[in-house]
Amino acid sequence: MSPKSAMRERHLAYRRHLRARPGLKRELDQAITAHAVDYLSSFGGENAAAYVPLASEPGGDGFVASLAAACRRLFLPVSLSGGVLQFSPHDHALAPGALGIAEPVGARFNSNVLRSCRVVIVPALGVGRDGMRLGKGAGYYDRALAGLDVPTVAVVYEREFVAAVPHDPHDVPVNAVITERGVRLL
Repeated sequence: MSPKSAMRERHLAYRRHLRARPGLKRELDQAITAHAVDYLSSFGGENAAAYVPLASEPGGDGFVASLAAACRRLFLPVSLSGGVLQFSPHDHALAPGALGIAEPVGARFNSNVLRSCRVVIVPALGVGRDGMRLGKGAGYYDRALAGLDVPTVAVVYEREFVAAVPHDPHDVPVNAVITERGVRLL
């Protein structure tokens, strides 16, 4: 098993542990959401992009609605074939997408729309202190963030913010991380 795969499995096991303890997960997710809202608010209500958390991911049920209330326009990803993300403004209507992830319905834009955002919030399975992000391995976000000159922040549980994550030359680092303990600039 590669180092990336081994770390992914450890972090996924921790997330399964949290899902088996819904009260604890809800508490952590509420703290993460509060920190994310504060972080977005520090950008003065400008456009932002985020993601709809899966049941196992940090953020929980109220994540998207809370973020949307803290910015002018919130863009959410739409997964396409070939590892490509498009983005659509959040208008409260979500439907299951190609990968079974809730996605917005409506106008779609390529990743260039992220340049209109003051911050892009991305999911991760782990983040190293150097900003390297461990994703699920398909490279969707690495492709969308490549060459982007907008602050990016990954959302993980504190336990997933580690000294280092294995990475490849094509992996794109983030500028900050949000955990239940707060926001850290990297």
